[in-house]
Amino acid sequence: METLFLKILNMSITASYVILAVIFIRLLLKRAPKKYSYLLWTVVLFRLICPVSFSSVCSIFQTKPFDMTAALRDSGASLNFIPADIGLMETPKVTVGIPTMNSIISGNLPPATPYASVNPLQIWIFLGTILWCAGIAALLVYCIVTYIRLKHRVPTAVRLEDNVFESDKIRSPFILGFIMPRIYIPFGLGVKERAYILRHERFHLKRKDYLIKPLGFCVLTIHWFNPLVWLAFVLMTKDMEMSCDEKVLSETDTDIVHDYSTSLLAFAANRRFPAASPLAFGETGIRERVKNILRFKTPKKWVIFLTAILCVTAVVTCAANPVKEAMTKSSDVPYGNYVFEKQVYMTPLSSFMVFDGFKEYYTLTKNLLILRDETGIKQRFAVTYKQDKVDEQAFKNSFMINISVPDITKYKDKYQYTLTDTSGSAVYRIYCMDDEIWLARIHKNSANTQKSEYIWSIYKITSVEEIPIKATISGTQDGVENFLSLQQDFKSGYDTDTCYNITPVYIRQSSDYLVFKYDTSSASFLLYEDKVYPLGKWFGGCGLTSMALSDLNSDQKPELYFTYSFGSGLHRSNTAYFDPAAKKVVVFDYTHLNKDMMITENNDGGLSLYNAAINKMVSFANFEIEKKDFISDIVYENGQISLTPITNK
Repeated sequence: METLFLKILNMSITASYVILAVIFIRLLLKRAPKKYSYLLWTVVLFRLICPVSFSSVCSIFQTKPFDMTAALRDSGASLNFIPADIGLMETPKVTVGIPTMNSIISGNLPPATPYASVNPLQIWIFLGTILWCAGIAALLVYCIVTYIRLKHRVPTAVRLEDNVFESDKIRSPFILGFIMPRIYIPFGLGVKERAYILRHERFHLKRKDYLIKPLGFCVLTIHWFNPLVWLAFVLMTKDMEMSCDEKVLSETDTDIVHDYSTSLLAFAANRRFPAASPLAFGETGIRERVKNILRFKTPKKWVIFLTAILCVTAVVTCAANPVKEAMTKSSDVPYGNYVFEKQVYMTPLSSFMVFDGFKEYYTLTKNLLILRDETGIKQRFAVTYKQDKVDEQAFKNSFMINISVPDITKYKDKYQYTLTDTSGSAVYRIYCMDDEIWLARIHKNSANTQKSEYIWSIYKITSVEEIPIKATISGTQDGVENFLSLQQDFKSGYDTDTCYNITPVYIRQSSDYLVFKYDTSSASFLLYEDKVYPLGKWFGGCGLTSMALSDLNSDQKPELYFTYSFGSGLHRSNTAYFDPAAKKVVVFDYTHLNKDMMITENNDGGLSLYNAAINKMVSFANFEIEKKDFISDIVYENGQISLTPITNK
């Protein structure tokens, strides 16, 4: 039921924009025949009951200020402003089709609560679904009760002719019934007055308005929470009545404007109850109708022609979704591997100069940005992407000092992706300039009140099939003294065995893990929350050879994955991970013989295991490891972290 409720919300948001468009066009057609205004409401009905539509470049959603890229991401047939899985998102995000409003709304949504049984937004959606169902039930009860009360007022009505009945219990005409509808009029109408009133009601019957209005009310019942739908229902009813009035006036030779207006005013003054069921209708919106009657003139043919063209165009453009391909040209997030090509911009505030032979590699995945040099990972960011078209003026304003700012006017297709970290702050930006890819680093300066965020550097990067991935195990003495005090009674058996901190910088920055290793025995240990955990075996081997950080089980506590080797006669390598929730090391059931292994991030944002070669061995705490052939991926499936089927190489 929650899924249905979210789908109704998406349809209601789409229809809200269409309603506003129809109201605006309706104002332009103020002097035009009301049958055209009445026609416009068909597209609102379509948007309220149909979740899918055709795509066209002639769509109101293709124009500014709309940006339906996010709403069209899953499907071009429907506009999904609110994702179906929003209650399960770590950082819930919605789009309303207008970029300036998206961040405001999404910023006020409650984030996921990792350790709670349900997320706050799931509770909101559940309560909203209950309230929505209660509102539908209340309106249906009201509808049925008023219909029954109306039926009870006319059992003594007398047939005048065919399906026309007179009653002394009513004060204004109305139609009641679905299969065999009847026209009810009050007693005492004059012959002329009765003639044009019946002509009005019979035109309702001819157009099937007695079915259209109940259908409109049923749709209103489903979208009762949207005030614009209530407004649309009221205006549609007025246009329905006024178009019938104009039909009566246009088909009558004599001037009946005065008598007709007087009759409507009399109905309004004497009506002691409304023609009150939404399933029946009578003389409503009297004031607007009388004004329209008094200024009615038979329109000229050219006015009718232009009005018809405008209405048909409006219906088509409001019914159409924007063309996904046109909106998202070059807008698919450019996931993959890249290498530095050249420097496009560097802030004058920087002392760094790109030198000849500078090598830097970049991996973009769905949730990671990884920066590497020839020695291994330099930085690693958990990121989310936000796509926009590049605004040239906003681009110019993104620089602290307007010196040597790149000229982007020569590029035709310009898109950008802002990469935000877990706090929602922008860390990098990807610019797609025609066929070029730029990587821009965003600098933060909280001391600068005028511009706290600006572009620091821009590199042009080039796609590559594969990055030559290396990692360096390099020890320091940071934190070693504290580690040894906690380890206490460990004896390696070597007098010259020196302990080093070999934790990569990116793991230090992203977790509470500290990894230590002895340079002679190769004994490897993890320090986590002031407790020491052995990391695999080491006798006769290299001990820990590589490590990586990932939260594969999505419990908001990243696991430490590592490879290690042991055995002097028969060299064996294994893969394992430290589970911070269980506070234990889990070893995978696979042993690689006579070679070492390396673990690293892959292009899908997960982890992969490779054959590896150890180079430049100075000691077990200082060497370089390079990946070779692929062995396996590490995945989380069926509630368990495991290796995919092994490729033996």
